[in-house]
Amino acid sequence: MTQQDDAIGSRLSRIEARLARIEELLVSTGPGEGRNPSATQEQCYEAWIHYLNNTPEAVEAHLTAHEMAALKASINAQVPSDS
Repeated sequence: MTQQDDAIGSRLSRIEARLARIEELLVSTGPGEGRNPSATQEQCYEAWIHYLNNTPEAVEAHLTAHEMAALKASINAQVPSDS
């Protein structure tokens, strides 16, 4: 396997994990239940973009800070505590 193949495989694994999380959320909450996902994701995105703008070395080489923050917000990933 080449380094490019490894990068594609890694990215595919992350996409599949996000998809599984989205499917889990769709199954676990019915219509009108739960939190306002767009507000939660917006807050998560804002926290990530702030962290990534202040910690540029945390941005993956093949992504922009915006792309990475959006991906992290899509799964509601917690910003590292050292932010």
